[in-house]
Amino acid sequence: MSGVLLEEEQISLLGKMLYYSADHLTSRERETYDNLVESLLRKVNQLRAMEQRGSRPAPTTRTPSVADAKLQVKKNALLNLRPEELIRIFVDAWNKQDFETEYLCLAHCFPSVKRKTDNIQEYVLNRMKKYSDRLVVGPVMKKMADISSAPVQGNKTTVFCVELHKMPDKDLTLQREYELIFEEGTWRIADFHTVKSQQTEMRGKQPV
Repeated sequence: MSGVLLEEEQISLLGKMLYYSADHLTSRERETYDNLVESLLRKVNQLRAMEQRGSRPAPTTRTPSVADAKLQVKKNALLNLRPEELIRIFVDAWNKQDFETEYLCLAHCFPSVKRKTDNIQEYVLNRMKKYSDRLVVGPVMKKMADISSAPVQGNKTTVFCVELHKMPDKDLTLQREYELIFEEGTWRIADFHTVKSQQTEMRGKQPV
């Protein structure tokens, strides 16, 4: 006999007992009876809810959304790239405002203080805000001027590059080193830092 049926029979029995002894119960005994019935009713409701949950079909696998499918395509596009190719894609992602791809270029061990968040949606929003803030002084276009890589050591390597960051009133020439690690079928950026920065003022041009 299930727990629900047992509790319901107890409630029915209490009802019959009350019917035949109502004239003989004190007010205190009647209050005790009411409390007992309420307690049994709560238990019946809890047991019934548990049985309903247990009879529900197992949850089905979530159907991937269009956004999930697009993200998977971007992940696949990064597979089996050479280190220099990944860095070029990473730098150009800023120009295209493709911050999902930019995020996917980062390794799991990439410093959280630079990434700000491990959530890709939050990362994209943060980068979009930074891009919008930069538009106050005009667009910033990034271009790779030179790039080379060190010999691979195990699952790690280093890429050296010169990046040109072009703005309306000045150009920045950045010498950077990217530390890469091979994970999940592709090279990803474990960290990077600027070795040298040189600024060139653009004469005759005013900031937008």
